[in-house]
Amino acid sequence: MSNKEDSLDVTGLNESNQQSDLPGATELDEDMEVIGPGQMLSQARESLGLTQEDIVDKLNFRLLLVKNIEADIIDPNLPETFNRGYLCGYAKLVGISNEDILNSYETLNIAKIQCAELQSFSRNTQKEAQNSLLTWISYLIVAILIGSTVMWYLQDSRNVDISANQPVTPAADVLVEKVKTADLSEASSDVPTLELSDNEVLQPKQNRSTEVITLVENKIDELITDVEHAPDIATAIFTFSGDCWVSIYDATGERIAYGVKKTGYVMTITGQAPFKVDIGRPALTSIEFNGEVIDMSKFDKDNIAKFTLPISEE
Repeated sequence: MSNKEDSLDVTGLNESNQQSDLPGATELDEDMEVIGPGQMLSQARESLGLTQEDIVDKLNFRLLLVKNIEADIIDPNLPETFNRGYLCGYAKLVGISNEDILNSYETLNIAKIQCAELQSFSRNTQKEAQNSLLTWISYLIVAILIGSTVMWYLQDSRNVDISANQPVTPAADVLVEKVKTADLSEASSDVPTLELSDNEVLQPKQNRSTEVITLVENKIDELITDVEHAPDIATAIFTFSGDCWVSIYDATGERIAYGVKKTGYVMTITGQAPFKVDIGRPALTSIEFNGEVIDMSKFDKDNIAKFTLPISEE
């Protein structure tokens, strides 16, 4: 990395190392508004009448780095010491103490971790629900098979008792004769049923087994169809780098988010996709939908953005 692009203030870097073990809460209240270091630095810069270009000239930072810092976008590939050093150098220039800026940075990291844990919990809950449904389907299939087997056995026993008490008809004699000659296929086609003296018809065992198997297969197809058409539960994480008005509805028409969200606020929503989203200032919002980052640059930053999540590729 060149000295021209990203030079670090030595004093700020040393102080950032001393603050690496700052005490603080490891869990944040869900209603707590998180003010990130980027907002603090941006407000301090504007109060001094400085532009982002002025910061670039004074600190030898890249313009993109300054913009990312003010938007609370921290490069995870850089060592933690560098990220803290950038923040401390910027803070020193605009008159903010290292302790305040690093405390804000730590709070923002905790909020991001909690959002990631909530998203992971949501996915695990969905998987557990699907596993539970599949388990009950398996139990139902086993119950159908057992019931069908018992019914077949009882019917077969009844038919054997009836045939044992009735005289064999000439049609049965023909069947026995053809079995002796090993012509089983012709015998089964010539004698499909055995007529009983009490006007009952004894169906061949093979036909009953086929009916049972067909019934089980139909039930399995119905259960698989129910699983495939289960509602799609999705999770979206909204991070606001400025005050933004939002309105969000899920696929059932229920409004799950509404109103003005403050700068630095991280909002996680879970519901049935697709989501219908209206955002007043899309340029100040970053969205992660089911683990995928949504490109917000395609929307006009000065107009209200209206779209659905997931965004369809045209």
